[in-house]
Amino acid sequence: MNVTVRTVDVHLAVPFAISRAVRTEKRVVLVELREGDRVAYGEGSPDPFFGETSESIEADVRGAFDVLPEDPRDLASVRGRLDARFPHGGAAACALDTLAHDRAAQAAGVPLRTFLGLAPAEAPPTSFTIGIAAPALMAERAAAAKRDGFGVLKVKLGHGDDVPILDAIRRVFDGVIRVDPNAAWTPQEAPGRIERIAPFGIEFVEQPVAPQDIDGLRFVRDHSELPIVADEAAVRLADVDRLAGACDGINVKLQKCGGVAEARAMIERAHELGLKVMLGCRAAETSVAIAAAAHLAPAVEWADLDGNLLIVDDPFVAVPVERGRFVFSDRPGLGVLPRA
Repeated sequence: MNVTVRTVDVHLAVPFAISRAVRTEKRVVLVELREGDRVAYGEGSPDPFFGETSESIEADVRGAFDVLPEDPRDLASVRGRLDARFPHGGAAACALDTLAHDRAAQAAGVPLRTFLGLAPAEAPPTSFTIGIAAPALMAERAAAAKRDGFGVLKVKLGHGDDVPILDAIRRVFDGVIRVDPNAAWTPQEAPGRIERIAPFGIEFVEQPVAPQDIDGLRFVRDHSELPIVADEAAVRLADVDRLAGACDGINVKLQKCGGVAEARAMIERAHELGLKVMLGCRAAETSVAIAAAAHLAPAVEWADLDGNLLIVDDPFVAVPVERGRFVFSDRPGLGVLPRA
């Protein structure tokens, strides 16, 4: 197989801060498979929270090319082999799974969303993320997002008092606001914090407490007037059942769960259990990774797929966003093109 693996540095437009880290750049791993005139793409975007580095992802990808079958349509074999090689999912599995889905849809001659049976359903609008900074600066960034046509914001919280932040943002932004403290709160303090921010018209709170504390998450949900969505606690399909009753929805990330196939299984199981689903991304991804999730987005209630919009040097074009909405092409597979 003519496979190329390369590591690329991408840079964020502004420093991106969450409760546990600040990032200005990121190194992602890109995989390309050439077969005749077709090129299939995959991407691994590491997250230190899950013990990943770009070096570990590249090594894992290079050591797992044998998961790709000769027949592009044989996605069942891909999933079985990836599950055996990467039982905890992760970005390396995601890179190979995404490439396999791009390859299969291109071989079928249709966009991935059509291949998945999700066209022509409309995807939800994506939110735009506002990282932690001084309240006035966060409000300035929120106002810029509004001017760009975004009607949904995800606001990162977790440092100090949240009220001044949301007060400043609400003065310039009248759309939907979701908040994400990235597990910075304790179960005991979270209900009080949520009570103080609820008057700002918050849609939901994402992962308020430590991901391993499912009982704590359930306590917060039982004592919160706002819906609770699990993120870091919802990694793989097996996590969905144990989260039922402890939250109102889950954030499914392809880089976290291991790709399109696992994400789709998580979405279906969550809906069976009455949970809503958001498709999310990591702080910096190129259009390869975002396109894979965007093609799956018609299957969910919420989208937070702005990782490529937060960087200034995306090497690709795939599924652009106009005024918060995905604009799909008719190109087969992910629809990825190298940026001119």
